[in-house]
Amino acid sequence: MDHFAETPLFGDQGSCGADAEPLEYDEDGSLTLARALADQLIAAGGPAGATQPTTIFDRPCPLGDLNGSWYLQLVPRGAHIPTQIRGPMRIEAARPRLRISGDIYVARPVLNPLEETQKPIVAGAALFGRNWYPQLPKGEYSWYFRSLGVTYSATGTLTFRFERRLWNNVTQEFAATDTGAMSFQCRNRSIITHPLLPQPTLSMSGTATIGGKTYDAVATKTSPFYRGCAVEVDVMVNRHFPLSATLVNGTVVTFASVYRQAAGWDCAVRVDETNLPDDPQLTDAELQLALATHRTPTTGDAWRFWLLVGSAQTGFGVMFDDVAPFREGAVGFFDEPLPNQTNIAAAARNKKIGDVTDAFLRTLIHETGHGLNLFHPKHDVHHNPVGKTIMNQTGDILSFATPTDTFPGNALFAFDEHCRTSLIHSPDPQVEPGWKAFGWGHGNLSSGLPEPIDADGLTGHVREDPDLSLDLIVPDHMFRGEFVTAEFVVTNRGETARAVTRAINLSQGDLRLLLTRPTGEMEDVRDVVMICGAREMVTLEPGETLRGNAQIFFTSAGLTFRRTGRHVVSAELDVGDGSGNTVRSEASTIIVRAAADEAEEALARLAMDDTVGRAFALGDFGLDIEARSRLEALAADHGGTSTGAAAALTLANSLSRDLRDLRNGGAHREADHDAARALFQQGASAAGGGEELVRLATALVAPNEADAPLMALTADHLAGAADAPKRSGRGQGAGDQGEAGQSGEHELLRALRATLARGVGEEYR
Repeated sequence: MDHFAETPLFGDQGSCGADAEPLEYDEDGSLTLARALADQLIAAGGPAGATQPTTIFDRPCPLGDLNGSWYLQLVPRGAHIPTQIRGPMRIEAARPRLRISGDIYVARPVLNPLEETQKPIVAGAALFGRNWYPQLPKGEYSWYFRSLGVTYSATGTLTFRFERRLWNNVTQEFAATDTGAMSFQCRNRSIITHPLLPQPTLSMSGTATIGGKTYDAVATKTSPFYRGCAVEVDVMVNRHFPLSATLVNGTVVTFASVYRQAAGWDCAVRVDETNLPDDPQLTDAELQLALATHRTPTTGDAWRFWLLVGSAQTGFGVMFDDVAPFREGAVGFFDEPLPNQTNIAAAARNKKIGDVTDAFLRTLIHETGHGLNLFHPKHDVHHNPVGKTIMNQTGDILSFATPTDTFPGNALFAFDEHCRTSLIHSPDPQVEPGWKAFGWGHGNLSSGLPEPIDADGLTGHVREDPDLSLDLIVPDHMFRGEFVTAEFVVTNRGETARAVTRAINLSQGDLRLLLTRPTGEMEDVRDVVMICGAREMVTLEPGETLRGNAQIFFTSAGLTFRRTGRHVVSAELDVGDGSGNTVRSEASTIIVRAAADEAEEALARLAMDDTVGRAFALGDFGLDIEARSRLEALAADHGGTSTGAAAALTLANSLSRDLRDLRNGGAHREADHDAARALFQQGASAAGGGEELVRLATALVAPNEADAPLMALTADHLAGAADAPKRSGRGQGAGDQGEAGQSGEHELLRALRATLARGVGEEYR
């Protein structure tokens, strides 16, 4: 897709009009000759405030001129209420493709209706150099369209039928479907100028037939790229953002150049702060707080994304923002080391990933892709194969590396076709940072906008492993609001030892749940935290098992069991040994009933709240006063239930550590160790101690915080260390009490923690 790197605003590409005299462009793609002619026209007396057409050649536009972003305006014919019907239209004219999509926003004109509808640019446009992108208020979003077939004739006529999806601003979902058609003439090299335009540009006019009515249509080209997003970068002290990287073939790439070439996106990157206070181990709650306090305030509707170059947590990066407005922030962990493996370049082994420039740049591009609502290929239900492209996890790319084709040199700085198509043609609510939650539109198999599906169909074409089995253990019955966990058991039933991924959790990507709701909706369910990093393996001898567990009360689906009725769940695990094999569990049924008495009703009112669910998922309430209040009420009034015990343990984990402010290095919330120990004892007592405490505790810590304070408190409790010294909870010896007692509970704690992502210490392995 290298044509994106050199495509001017428009140029002589394609068969139509290919013999026309070429125009001249400066290095940023400006049409210098057209600008000069427009200036001459204005100087000759043309009205400076009006759109000025300049006809150069009476020939059709070359096909390449169509490629990019357009500002589409529709005006009904005949008498009508004056409204603005406008929005971005994206034309992908890159042989052999010619396909079109767009998003329409509708508003009443504020001033003169005629003047407003005739402006070839929106107020407050997202301006990147001389390119701009129509980015409009979410409250005005009305419908999305995508082409059902496109033709571009030798006479310069662009014609297409389209499917339209109507948006309901109350439910924030697509509500109805119909079809329409549009036709444009692109001839004469019609260049327009306007005082608000950043440069002269191409315009084409035509008609649209929508809902049985005819509209006059005007499309003004805004950029040779399809979409634009501002990216703000903040950097922790003693780290750096990779401004560029030299690939193994000698090519020099940047964050912006990769998005331009691989996806046709224009990402304006700005490094802002470079001296954020050091924090050796970031928590999810701190990351969410940093997003709220560090990102530069702004107004308007321009798309933007925040990147942090941080220290360490686990894995190489995470798109952590699951709080509305969603998908606005991600972090790359500079200090995380690459493995010491022969399939990694010698100069990169055991190095901090931040010091391996091309690997770290790829991580930051990857995490931003999650912010634009892209999945790992192996998570995508549309039969998206695992490979070496940008959205594959590092662990998967490493599986393709060899001693002669080492990582990161084997990684491709390209999006696979499915991800690229999503970036270009998915509707604004799906891709815009700050709109719909991660996974909406192409993770949920039933809602959102169904994507076109090729002959491969949905996920299901996997090779079942003949020797491994996966058991999913969930409750048969529960009441709405009850805290719930799932246990996963991988068993080697073969006759030889097998290497299996250690990541038996819902965050690292090897394991996922498939959920069918009582309504028949299907959902692909993961943890709210998505961890990206190298894959760790464990060897299972014949007959050996590997156990993991997770809370499934609050997941990527939100409150997972928010409806009463029959839910069917199953688990699927990517073995991770390079074979491509998958192991699946049998389907299990969970009957969710309504509360049966006043106590259960009161519990449900407290627990069925997103703030409580998120606190359970992260093991920390952060600075959310409402979440803390609800957790305290659950612990105090329902302490004898599993939900009350989970609330007490979550509070204990939260209050065992400071919540740091990355702006000044201070604490927004200081630890209260006495309160934390008291709450832990309350939760441990409610859980009955022993194995149930271990399962609750390991389910409640975020999978990327395997050394969370709750782990140390649990280890101390199991060892009988009632007088254990106070802990700060920031990675200090979680698990170092294990030698004091080697009970079955200790072994279970060690085994379950080993299936979480790597923490600061390795002693529990």
